[in-house]
Amino acid sequence: MDLDEALQLFIVECRELLEDMETALLAVEQAEEKSEMINAVFRAAHTIKGSSGLFSLDHIVAFTHVVESVLDRVRSGKLDLTDKLIGLLLACGDHMRALVDGVAAGEQGGTPELAQAGEPLVADLRAYLSGAVAPAQAVAGATPAAEADTVRRINGTQVDAEHWHISVRFGPDVLRNGMDPLSFIRYLGTLGQITALATVADALPDVATMDPETCYLGFEIAFKGNVEKATIEQVFEFVREDSQLFILPPHSLVSEYVKLLEQQQGDATRLGEMLVRCGTLSPQDFGKMVSGEIKRWAQVVKASGAKVD
Repeated sequence: MDLDEALQLFIVECRELLEDMETALLAVEQAEEKSEMINAVFRAAHTIKGSSGLFSLDHIVAFTHVVESVLDRVRSGKLDLTDKLIGLLLACGDHMRALVDGVAAGEQGGTPELAQAGEPLVADLRAYLSGAVAPAQAVAGATPAAEADTVRRINGTQVDAEHWHISVRFGPDVLRNGMDPLSFIRYLGTLGQITALATVADALPDVATMDPETCYLGFEIAFKGNVEKATIEQVFEFVREDSQLFILPPHSLVSEYVKLLEQQQGDATRLGEMLVRCGTLSPQDFGKMVSGEIKRWAQVVKASGAKVD
């Protein structure tokens, strides 16, 4: 399948998803079980956003991301799905359809007219995200924000990095499956700012044995954005099964970076130096890691009864 065929399939799939989204929104008020319909609307928006990212349709990604963010708050019970919000989401679905129709007509970058038409919708959506619209009523026994934090913390010293660090190793069949590793990085860039990127080519074989259809690449990425970990995970959703992905939040602990380097294949020292080049670790942090590893291995050897100089 060539790119044009894939793009046509994308257009067909988006139109079908938008039909499903509209049907669910029109029926959700009368439904006895609303949660499944809300989840279906969310999945439709999420799939459209993800697929658009693969084709570098950043204008569709940007608009649909805001729609998805509002739907995520509805899905988690933070927003009530009122008649007014349903009307807004239906209007957003119409605008998404217009954006897809523009792609079908050859306007892959969008048009100024479509961008202008979407601005008031985005403003209304952001009102729900900013708290200008009243949130859903609090439910007794709801999990406090501190307890809802899904990022695991362990004792140790925090690093000074104010950005996320993403370590990804794409699976060998990514290219065969029609995926472009760079499209995922471009998509990530629409959600924030990629401040540094280092390419990991440890898996590259000799030229004589290299397979042009096999992906050997990985990346160490410094990413700054006001997003949750789940949002970053969703960027790589289509390749998660076959790839290795590690995501560390800003100000993570040095011990978490030690674990990251232990879990990745390749020269740990060189990988650590890549994290320094990305600005994730300071030279001092990296020095502490190396010193800690030397001490740890010395303890292992000493426990075995061997002499340690």
